[in-house]
Amino acid sequence: MPVNTERNSRPTDRLRNAAAHLGHPFGDSPVRPGQALLVDGPLACGKTTLLRSFAERASEAGYLAVTATCSPSERDLPFGVVCQLARGVWKSPGGLPEVPGLSAILHGTSDPADEAEIARLSHRLCTSLIDHAEHTPLLLAVDDVRHGDPASAHFLLQLVRRLDAARIAAVFTDDLSLPAPSLPLRYELLRSQSLRRIGLGPLTREQVSEVVVAELGETASHRTGDVYAATGGNRLLLHTLLADYGEHGEPRQAGYGQSFLSCLHRNEPIFLDVVRALAVVGTSLPAADLAWLTGHEPEPIGQVLAALTGAGLMDKGAFRHEAARLGVLNDMPAQARRTLHQRAARLLHDQGRPATTIARHLVRAGRIPDSWPAEVLLEVAEQVAVGEEPSIAVDLLEQSFEQCPHEERRAALQAKLAEAEWKINPSTATRHHTPLYGAVRAGRLGLPDSVTLLMQLLWKGGLTDVEGLLAHLRDDPAATDQLHAIEAALTCTYPWLAERRTAPAHHGGSAVTRAAVWPRAGTVLADVLTGGQTHDTVRRAEEVLRELQLGHDPACQEQAGLFALLALVYGGRIDLASAWCEGALGETGGGPHVPMRQAVLAAARSEIALRRGDLAEAAERARAALTHASPGAWGVAIGLPLGSLILACTRMGRHEEAGFHVAQTVPNAMFKSSYGLHYLYARGHYFLAANRHQAALADFLLCGELLTDWGLSSGCDPVPWRIGAAEAWLAQGNHDQARILVYQQLSRPHTDGARARGQSLRLLAATSSAKRRPQLLNEAVGLFTEQEDKYELARTLWDLSQAYHALGEKKQARRTMRRAWHVAKMCDAASLYEEWLPADDPSQATALMPKSDTGIERLTHSERRVASLAAMGYTNREIAGKLYVTASTVEQHLTRVFRKLDIRHREQLPTELYADRMELA
Repeated sequence: MPVNTERNSRPTDRLRNAAAHLGHPFGDSPVRPGQALLVDGPLACGKTTLLRSFAERASEAGYLAVTATCSPSERDLPFGVVCQLARGVWKSPGGLPEVPGLSAILHGTSDPADEAEIARLSHRLCTSLIDHAEHTPLLLAVDDVRHGDPASAHFLLQLVRRLDAARIAAVFTDDLSLPAPSLPLRYELLRSQSLRRIGLGPLTREQVSEVVVAELGETASHRTGDVYAATGGNRLLLHTLLADYGEHGEPRQAGYGQSFLSCLHRNEPIFLDVVRALAVVGTSLPAADLAWLTGHEPEPIGQVLAALTGAGLMDKGAFRHEAARLGVLNDMPAQARRTLHQRAARLLHDQGRPATTIARHLVRAGRIPDSWPAEVLLEVAEQVAVGEEPSIAVDLLEQSFEQCPHEERRAALQAKLAEAEWKINPSTATRHHTPLYGAVRAGRLGLPDSVTLLMQLLWKGGLTDVEGLLAHLRDDPAATDQLHAIEAALTCTYPWLAERRTAPAHHGGSAVTRAAVWPRAGTVLADVLTGGQTHDTVRRAEEVLRELQLGHDPACQEQAGLFALLALVYGGRIDLASAWCEGALGETGGGPHVPMRQAVLAAARSEIALRRGDLAEAAERARAALTHASPGAWGVAIGLPLGSLILACTRMGRHEEAGFHVAQTVPNAMFKSSYGLHYLYARGHYFLAANRHQAALADFLLCGELLTDWGLSSGCDPVPWRIGAAEAWLAQGNHDQARILVYQQLSRPHTDGARARGQSLRLLAATSSAKRRPQLLNEAVGLFTEQEDKYELARTLWDLSQAYHALGEKKQARRTMRRAWHVAKMCDAASLYEEWLPADDPSQATALMPKSDTGIERLTHSERRVASLAAMGYTNREIAGKLYVTASTVEQHLTRVFRKLDIRHREQLPTELYADRMELA
């Protein structure tokens, strides 16, 4: 039979245009009637891209091109593919004549009852399409045809047999290396006299090298080996990997890993089952072992492994990069992962693998099956060191707890077990809280463990147990020296439960518990919330962070670190908080084995980034916080990372994503805690962006009411609720109420630092006369520049440009407007720069857009300093004043900069220079 086989032998210049290099039948001449094309290739090798290219070329040649995509999940949907194709024809000019029985199926009111009815309906539809094609030739493009439903496959089978007598062309994609449920259709295609076949496959190492150089430049040619090893020449993986390298310098789960996952989810469940088993075990396994792990037969598993290798996704059952394996693990449901770990532990034990490997699988399984002999568990416990990672510690503590016969000792062990589990997932530690609370009331639990239990209950929002345990501790004479620390912790979490007490003269001796760091951290934060930031609170907060860096006092480290960092953040010392997060604490964050510590650190980083206007980073950090620890593990503290994520998404213009997070269920106790303020403030801004001004105002005012009721209105506000409420009033046109709130903010004894003052001045300008606005806004610009808050700086600059425009200072207004747009673009504030740059004004877009090839590396240090300030819109005189040089020197530097960058105007200076400007601030 005449089958034309074409193999791709040329690399793509750019992966997004891959089809342009493959050649296809819709070239310079129209397609011949009755032509069929089969694009064959493994997973993610460009079949879908090529299919779409054919459809586009066919449309250009005068064809009516309709497409359909087959999916394993829709294989049981009768005529699912037919519905996609028929709707495409119906929507075309002239449409498809009525086909008896088809309309009811398309509208979901009828299903074909038997094979005879399917055959009759397929015949009618084929006849109708052939008749329709007499007027307008058709191209039917079907992706992943082997996943098609049987009824649609019957129709396609009839159509292929009649193609040579019709003005219809058909293009199909398939992977011939895999079995297909619709075998008759595949065989009919292969025996068709009019079939043209294109075979695709992974790129060779040489082709990958060409793509790497084309995408990343000649200097990246040394990466070819790593890129080929990580992708195997697979086009989809190659595309996302190069994007990861270009944007982040390394493969990421969010890019490379997600692309890998997408290939699995588009195919039969067995693909995902096999790869998940390999991800859990961490090494390649023979098909027989994988069959035992997954429950599938060895033969189809062997086919899956061959397909994954042929596509370049895996290397004979081994992951090509750890990001892919981690992506699979993170995508896996928890129960499925635990089941696989249990099966893997049994498999490896039967094979005589090392005990430490078996122990890790047992720990990650969540529980040890009863079928495991006690001597095996003892062997594992002897070979694994306590403290190697919290999960191993949990396993060993559980065994000790189950075997200990003494009640008091069991209570202490259970407290330590809860503490170890807390570092992994606070949700799992809650199972110990009820028996531990009973042990406290029975006098079997020591004071240090009782206080640690209280901290865990505060985090999880168990208010009933908190009040009962608090009453017990307040009545316990032995706890007298601890009560100040306890009340400080309450002030940080549930201020309405706290009783203000005078701090004891000395914290030492018996008063110092095993969790001695967090009482001091809680006291520092409580002092900031009630009295504001001082040099003493900064010093004490850094002392706490320094001890945490050294690993002192393992209990409650997460809460202690969060308290100390928030004390700096609320007091406006973003610089110090950021330095601790990025420096010492970041280096000792515990890694993946201590997820709660990583989650808390990510949440603090998100809040810091948000207050600096680094919106993309804030969103990324918040997502990381919610990834390291599930929402359930966060308890009432979920308000902190969730609020940061909602606010960051809102300011980036991602309102749909922000709305999704607003709709998430949160604990009711969160709204009684200080963490709820972050959530309310973020939700208020989401409502404001959605033009729900009354709802936004209610959330902002509720923050103020809660702080007042809690007695925290005189210290540093965790969130600038007055600013938010003033914005809501302004959005409703009520300048008087907005001005009242702004003056209240400015008159506070603790103004929460320069950032809050800058926000107040910006809003005050909005309620002031046109002549006064530039003065107020220029002062706010200086404050935000000093604070490095790019988001607020962009908003203020835009307001300033409008103020200049109102006064007739057109040149100054344009310069300030450009500076505002650049800053907004730099901090990913799409909600701002998309509003400022209308889509129908290309001239303005050209003026604001920087040149893509900047070449700033050719500038000297002095030239970069001058150019960075000029890129921000400063005049030569202003730059000279900031750098303590003459205006003539500035002019000479800029002349050389323009020559090196091949530009003529300041407006063409690249926005990348803004990073240099922030270093100078």
